[in-house]
Amino acid sequence: MHFRTELNIPPAKQKIDHNDTVLLIGSCFSQNISERLQKYKFKCISNPFGTVFNPVSISKLIQYICDRKVFSSESLQNSQGVWVHPDFHSVLSDVDKDTALDKINRTIENIHVLLSEVKYIFITLGTVTAYRQKSDESIVANCHKINPVAFIKETIQPEDGYIKLATALNLLKKMHPQINIVTTVSPVRHIKDGIIENARSKASLLRIVEMLEGNDTGITYFPSYEWVMDDLRDYRFYEADLIHPNDQAIDYIWEKFVTHYFTPETVHLMEKIDRITQSCSHRPFNVHSDQHQRFILEVKSQIRQLQISFPELNFDREMAALQGNK
Repeated sequence: MHFRTELNIPPAKQKIDHNDTVLLIGSCFSQNISERLQKYKFKCISNPFGTVFNPVSISKLIQYICDRKVFSSESLQNSQGVWVHPDFHSVLSDVDKDTALDKINRTIENIHVLLSEVKYIFITLGTVTAYRQKSDESIVANCHKINPVAFIKETIQPEDGYIKLATALNLLKKMHPQINIVTTVSPVRHIKDGIIENARSKASLLRIVEMLEGNDTGITYFPSYEWVMDDLRDYRFYEADLIHPNDQAIDYIWEKFVTHYFTPETVHLMEKIDRITQSCSHRPFNVHSDQHQRFILEVKSQIRQLQISFPELNFDREMAALQGNK
């Protein structure tokens, strides 16, 4: 007997290993996966521009990176004493105008340079609900608590979202053909505007990624949304707010991610890394005991041996923790 519908997909043709650089852009769900990638020492850059939810704003960011866009101070706006730009999250804002501008331009430049190393880009779409700034009629990523009368709320139509994303991703793929582009739809429920509206929004996003899959750039889809909504399909896999998937749901999707993108050799290496990081988080009963000092030497030896075979692995934080326990 089967009590739920399970979703299984074939392994990815292109695998991810510890030599690869992975970039994640989009909704806050990207952060959940990136935290696990970072835990296992993958080279991972997560939302360098902060969380962005709608497809038009995400396409803008990709275009800015490809074009090596440089913003001027005139593009910034002041909101409650903070200098902001509506195309970027508040993580790139500052009370000092020059500092805010430097954060934006430096991030664009750094990611532009990084693209030559990137093997995978994961783009997580959150909603088609967006806000259009009246002054220049542009869709913004963040209103930054600017007076609401400065914006018009609207719904991005699938065709418009597709055209914007496809244009940016085609440019990206032309510049960096080595990059594998993966889209996914966030299982985070945007129900502030209503349950029906959230369902329609997710349906529009699914239509956008379906059209992108038909694009000649070889874009693929990772079904995070379907694993939560159709496979797990239970509120017990959500936080108390009934909006965000909880750790159990994220762990489930992570297991699917591992099965889909990693070889058995990579998984074996992850297991070794996990044992080392757990050892480094160990709280000794007596830091000065001979037993604990031998333990520290053994873990340090394990790290050095692993780095001989995998020099790209960074254990600076773990080594510092061990040094602090001496």
